[in-house]
Amino acid sequence: MVSLRELLTRRIKKELEIKEDQTVSFAELVTPAFIGGLIIGLILGIPGLNILFPLALFGGYYAVALVKEYYEKYITISDAMKVGVITGLIGAFIGTALLLVLAILYGDSFALFFRGIFDYQTADSILIISGIDPYLTIASLKIRFLANLAIGIAMGGIGGAYYIKKHKQKSKKDRSKK
Repeated sequence: MVSLRELLTRRIKKELEIKEDQTVSFAELVTPAFIGGLIIGLILGIPGLNILFPLALFGGYYAVALVKEYYEKYITISDAMKVGVITGLIGAFIGTALLLVLAILYGDSFALFFRGIFDYQTADSILIISGIDPYLTIASLKIRFLANLAIGIAMGGIGGAYYIKKHKQKSKKDRSKK
């Protein structure tokens, strides 16, 4: 006769094996991370919208949701953070490239527009905050890339972790209703 303790031990080991086998591989993270990185890149790369950088949380959140729903696997908080960090890294590159293209093509037009409305110093401050630097240099581009990198990685990781936290709370509420 098997004791209750042995049955529980077997059950717990079986649950842990399933979770370990179902973790997400790096190859499965790439496509959702790229899609989430596009979201983060658009948010960080469009002047004016990049001021609302907390919106970049949606990139990490959406990437983790894609991993969970598409692959239907158990995803841990560390997997979610990995997806978020990769998403933020991709988003920083996309955002900086988009911002560079917009600054090259439309930087003078933005500068003339804002300098016509505000005084010279205020207009330049608004342009720099929104990401269109009227005096675009390699140094200012490096600073913008590092800022996008820090914001993208942080917001991607936080968004991914928030998805896991939110869905753990939902599953606890569903279990308590049953």
